[in-house]
Amino acid sequence: MTAYCYLDPQAADTGLESLEYEEPVFPEEQGAAPRQLDFYGHSIPPLERTLRRQLARYFITQGLQPDWYIPLPSNAQPYQDFRHTQRREELPCLIAAGPRHFAQPDFRQRWANVFAPLPSIPMRPELISAEFADPEDLFRVYGSACWIMLLDRERLGSRPEPKGWADLFNPRYQGEIILNGEQGLPNAMLLGNLAKDFGPAALETLGRNTKAIQGGGEMARAAGSRHPQRAAIYVLPWFWAENNIHSERTARLWPEEGAYGSPLTLLGQKHLSPGAQAAFDFLTGPRWARQMEDIHCIAAHRQHARLPLPGPLRWIGWDLARSNQLDALLAQAGHSFKRGYQA
Repeated sequence: MTAYCYLDPQAADTGLESLEYEEPVFPEEQGAAPRQLDFYGHSIPPLERTLRRQLARYFITQGLQPDWYIPLPSNAQPYQDFRHTQRREELPCLIAAGPRHFAQPDFRQRWANVFAPLPSIPMRPELISAEFADPEDLFRVYGSACWIMLLDRERLGSRPEPKGWADLFNPRYQGEIILNGEQGLPNAMLLGNLAKDFGPAALETLGRNTKAIQGGGEMARAAGSRHPQRAAIYVLPWFWAENNIHSERTARLWPEEGAYGSPLTLLGQKHLSPGAQAAFDFLTGPRWARQMEDIHCIAAHRQHARLPLPGPLRWIGWDLARSNQLDALLAQAGHSFKRGYQA
């Protein structure tokens, strides 16, 4: 059973740009059982609905009807645990996600003979410098989101503007930092990057300096608003920093150590189905690269990247992503942060 796409027949011969249709309807969202998927993918929240629509359009133009699924954050969906499955037939042919879970030793060892390197793509130099390329060549990075800072200059007052991540631990900014997260918890990988660079114990100081934890949209509206609950420093995705609505009173800061990247990766089985191959081609192609760059998400393909980044990138790295220590580091970072935040 495939995802259903409603297509205007009169637009079918006019090319990819002009096809018009309603958002695809996935059987899983209508109560159906899980399927054996050609492609399963996540993207960053601002792009997930767009990816569902554009990939459905692309499959149609390629004459394909694969089994595929891209969940939305608000959807209860049945594929949360396939990374723990013991059954090969439950594995998608191609997976688009961050490396946090699928790079872990238990998953890689269990399916060592199932997944294989995907076709290579020429990577942009900023990602090469930040060592985004998988040294084992199993995961293919096709893009990255990243966190930067947004400064409320009026709220900072006479205090010096921070220059990088190390400044978040300075007591001069106590109660003046808002971190990206949800449900009262900072993003785990944001804390993980900070813990790797500065040690888990330093996160307690960051907790004391943190005023609130908010989603990116709320932060983009609050910075520079002169609302009494605003803060001086916001740590948020680049997309939301660029969409700040009070830009005359704010400034974007690309941390001097490098913006913390969140790689978008592809993991594929040895033999890709036609639908999986088409999804790979789309995600690594020029159209999706333009879509990512239009919202300040980083396209990895050197030939499709239009502009250089404002500064360097950094991330936890493949050694940690592949180790059994990552979950322990994230847990320790979370506990340290809570001690300071709840003090």
